Amino acid sequence: MHLLRGENLGINYGARDVFSGLNISLIGGRFVTLIGPNGSGKSSLLRILGGAQQPTYGRVSRSGKVALIAPSGDPPGDLTPLDLASYGLSARRRFWQWSLSVSDERRIRDALARVDIADRADDPMTSLSAGEVQRAWIAAALVTAPDVLLVDEPTTHLDLRFQVEILQTLATLAESGVSVVAAIHDLTLAARFADDVALIANGQLHVGPADEVLEAATLSDAFGMPVGTHRHPQHGYLICLPR
Repeated sequence: MHLLRGENLGINYGARDVFSGLNISLIGGRFVTLIGPNGSGKSSLLRILGGAQQPTYGRVSRSGKVALIAPSGDPPGDLTPLDLASYGLSARRRFWQWSLSVSDERRIRDALARVDIADRADDPMTSLSAGEVQRAWIAAALVTAPDVLLVDEPTTHLDLRFQVEILQTLATLAESGVSVVAAIHDLTLAARFADDVALIANGQLHVGPADEVLEAATLSDAFGMPVGTHRHPQHGYLICLPR
């Protein structure tokens, strides 16, 4: 079943036509990495799919809960992962409810455990690594029990170890049945962890298995420079590098 479908989507910023006529469908249990050059519309597409921005034209239909993680800055330093994960449920409380219920608190703890940060639940954000902060954001989204999780650049400013950990976390969430879309820049990591790759470039979107989307000629055209691909000698996933 399609949890989310975007049809004939287009976005303009003034006279600039970022993309047009895009179609995308998301089903549960798939991890999609969204790639493309800067300015191609990755963040705009995620905001449109998440309902945070209206398209210039086209429509989005949703048959499940959708959560969008697109933090514009670091959370306050004295905030804890438990606090951050509580906000989504706190916003849904009735005005006469002064605190979270026992079941809500259990959901929050479960979400923190799912992203492997339960042991840091009460620690201030300033004491957490960048990777742990990203996992706290993901936990905050999971508390709302989304069917679709959209994440804008979860690996930015992370070293290789934390990039891999975050992508492994997102892949595990997809295995549990959540539909996950994450915009990232590293083409090789996109190929390594995703079930499908979505390439947005030159106003168009191509979605499919990494072998079909990450072709050298397609990537070279999308990024405006020669890009070569070859396979990892042991694991077989595609490695994409400038030529």
